[in-house]
Amino acid sequence: MSRKSATQPPKPDYSAVYTSPQYLVLEHGNSDDGSFIRSYIPLNPYHDAAGRLKVVVYLHGFCLGAAEIYQSHLIHLAQQGYYVFFPSYQRGFCRYSDSLPTTMGDLTRALFRPFPISPQGWFDNAIASVLGAYERAKLVDSPLDTYLFGHSLGGLFALSWPAFAHDKVPAELMPRQILTANPIPDSESLIPTPIRIFGQMTGAYADRVDIATTGGDILVPVAILHGLGDILVPTNAWVRPFEAIASTEKRFYCSQNDSHGLPALVADHIQAGIDTSFIPNVMATMSVGGVASENTLDWRYIWHALDQVIRQGVRADQLQFDMGTWSDGVPVQPIRSGTPQECGSK
Repeated sequence: MSRKSATQPPKPDYSAVYTSPQYLVLEHGNSDDGSFIRSYIPLNPYHDAAGRLKVVVYLHGFCLGAAEIYQSHLIHLAQQGYYVFFPSYQRGFCRYSDSLPTTMGDLTRALFRPFPISPQGWFDNAIASVLGAYERAKLVDSPLDTYLFGHSLGGLFALSWPAFAHDKVPAELMPRQILTANPIPDSESLIPTPIRIFGQMTGAYADRVDIATTGGDILVPVAILHGLGDILVPTNAWVRPFEAIASTEKRFYCSQNDSHGLPALVADHIQAGIDTSFIPNVMATMSVGGVASENTLDWRYIWHALDQVIRQGVRADQLQFDMGTWSDGVPVQPIRSGTPQECGSK
């Protein structure tokens, strides 16, 4: 078998943990005001040995508020019996439309309104939506554990949840652990410097969220699941922000690009995503850092991290990964871990 004819490792068999193959998808709120949320409600909820339910608050990246972008991961969690709340906290883009032009129109509205830009306002939308979904799911009096997962801007919000939500939600909705995929360290870090300076001068930014100020409230275990192929948020962007996270139970992980076979594995900014067909591939590469697809970086890295924490009770800073082998027996590039400096320098 030639090197380039090797194929990726197959998808794992999850049948043993899909104890709730049936689930409901409930929608509430309005995309136009940032109150829209999808709730995935398992018909056979999972209870751990202590009888506790599991809730996952799943926070999307900047202008990636359509659940289709992450859909198979959301379903993977729901079929394990977990309650999953996916708030579309920004305005305008909460689902794929029937046609690309309509979807692009929705995305454009999400990008360019409202002004001034208010990340703290988006955060408040997410908190209010999740609280409402929690109450509608009749979980108020139930013993449960909540886990925060977020991608890109949603990763920053997941890490900042303890600082912003502690006085707005019940204790049950505060995270036991926090996992993030390719998070940004502050709400302006993906904006090019000239545009950011212009925006600051013109008052385009009403406020900001910054791990430098919210990190001190993080006291639970934390995993940052990054990728060495992320050109939008390189590992060195997290050197100082990582130090701002107060928890001593924190670890930085990095997947690696692997072009041994086809299709190649690209450890880019959108590695947690499943489907970016809402925009052309060239535009996806320019705007979200890559073209999303479901592959072994999802199954054996992003998904497996959250599975270990929820189902197995593993602490977020003690995760282990087996990335499998290509069809010709060559191991897939392993996951690096440590600090951002250690991951980037090996």
